[in-house]
Parts: sequence; structure tokens; C-alpha cells
Amino acid sequence: MTALAKEAERRGTGLWTADQFLEFYMGRPDEERWQLVDGCAMMMVPPDAAHHVISKRLARLLDDALEATCPDREAFEEMGVRIPGVEDFNPEPDVVVVSTARLSGRYATIFHLAAEILSPSNTAEMIARKIELYQRHPDNLYCLAIHQDEVRVRLWAREEGWAMTELAELDDVLRLPAFGFEARLSDIYRGTSLAR
Repeated sequence: MTALAKEAERRGTGLWTADQFLEFYMGRPDEERWQLVDGCAMMMVPPDAAHHVISKRLARLLDDALEATCPDREAFEEMGVRIPGVEDFNPEPDVVVVSTARLSGRYATIFHLAAEILSPSNTAEMIARKIELYQRHPDNLYCLAIHQDEVRVRLWAREEGWAMTELAELDDVLRLPAFGFEARLSDIYRGTSLAR
């Protein structure tokens, strides 16, 4: 029986609240990454090199734009977020833009962008659910799903009524007007086999 199954058995249920999940998570080794979606705790598969490269590149490009337009905001990799009124959701987007003035602890309660770098272990249903919940946050402006194994970026923007836009060419430009951000997909995928 896994540590998670033992803990769920001790609690008497397999579905957790965010607070119950955090109590469990804080006792786990630092190298483990966990997230809670719809009350189910899941250990995340360690990301591969392409995932790290894309995540790091996106965070750096976002920080460059934010420094000029929104100096009170910053991009972080693998920071957890909380959604007001959603008690069974504690994910760690791969990149998140937060307000640094109101940041404390391990989880951001205010964020303005959540990005997921998609690997083969991600299911379409899981990503769709996470995007749906990210969109519920009153301060969030953008959701991104960036594929690591093909050139494909999906963008949902609050200013567009959360309609999805898909970009699939290295010359396509990803625009996030609220951040003064513009970058070609080739800049985001630079350093991976997809941009060589």
C-alpha cells in the first residue's frame, strides 16, 4: 500500500480538501511533486529535459515583459495555486504569473496566468479540467497549454471570453496584451529539438 493510500485510509476517504492535502504534502520528501484535482491527490511524473527548457524559457520571456509593464508581477515555475471557493483543487502549474506584493507561502492565492507544459503523461481530460478551474480565478487573465513533443500552443484569454486560440507554427506569435508580452513560438521552443 502506498503512503498516499495509507493516508487516505487513515482519513476514511479517498477525496481530500486542499487543507487535508497540504497537511499530507508538507510531510512528503522535497523531491516529490504532488497536486490535488477534484479531491484526488496525484504524484506527478518528473519532467524531462524538453519540459524544463520550455518552462524556463517561458518564465524568462514573461519576466522580461513584466519587468517593463507590470513590475509587481513575476513568473514562477512550479508554484502551487489556490482558487477561491474550490476546496478540492491544489495544482502546481508549470509556470504561473503572480503578484509578488501579495505572495507568501507555497501556494499563490492570486495569479494572473497559469501555464501547463504538456507531456505524454497528461490526459486531455485532466488538462481540460485544470484549465476550466484556472479560468474560475477572478484575477486570472490567461491559461496556456504548451505541448512539449510538438509545436502547439493553446491560449485562453479572459479578454476573449476564454475562447481558445491555437498556434502551431514556429513563426506564430503568442500575444498576452495585459503583460505587454509578444514572443514567437520559436523563442519559447528554443533549445528543444522542435526548434532546431
